[in-house]
Amino acid sequence: MIKSKINKKLIISLIIIAIISGGLFYFKDKIFKPAPKKIYEVAIMMRSQHNKDPKEDARTSLKKGDCLVTQKEGHNWSKTEKVSYLILKMNLTEEQAQKLSKSKTRKIKEKELSQEEQDRIKEEKKRAKDEKRDYMSEPREETLIAREYYIDFTKDEVLENLKANDLIKGQPLMDRVFDWKIVEKKK
Repeated sequence: MIKSKINKKLIISLIIIAIISGGLFYFKDKIFKPAPKKIYEVAIMMRSQHNKDPKEDARTSLKKGDCLVTQKEGHNWSKTEKVSYLILKMNLTEEQAQKLSKSKTRKIKEKELSQEEQDRIKEEKKRAKDEKRDYMSEPREETLIAREYYIDFTKDEVLENLKANDLIKGQPLMDRVFDWKIVEKKK
């Protein structure tokens, strides 16, 4: 008798969990709305920039596949931009569009700053205290790499075979719309 009550409760619990799981799966797009996407035009580097200093190269040199800028669809690109950068139409969320042109940075701790900068901060803190106001420090960051994400040309056969000189003939892919699947995070 006790076992049958336990079995009934177990079966009822499993049925309830199954119903809830099915409902969540069925209504997930209504409950958890994905961020809206729209078409952006993205200027992509076709040649890598180089600097002799490896640290400076990582911080300031854009590499092949890096996004220079994202613009709304229909942007009026200059002739120079059209022959210098691959322009791709991409269906992205606003967050994805921002990530494409974002550098990878890290916060700099106050003790890592130069003595001159530390002294300036102390002076600003003292002045704020004397003026009876809060000291609002600016976040200090250093760029580690110029772009954190890049377009991986190997993820599409047409992209993979494209050369920088092909842009002289015109933008070859303006009739296609790509998505986040061709994007990779740099390691």
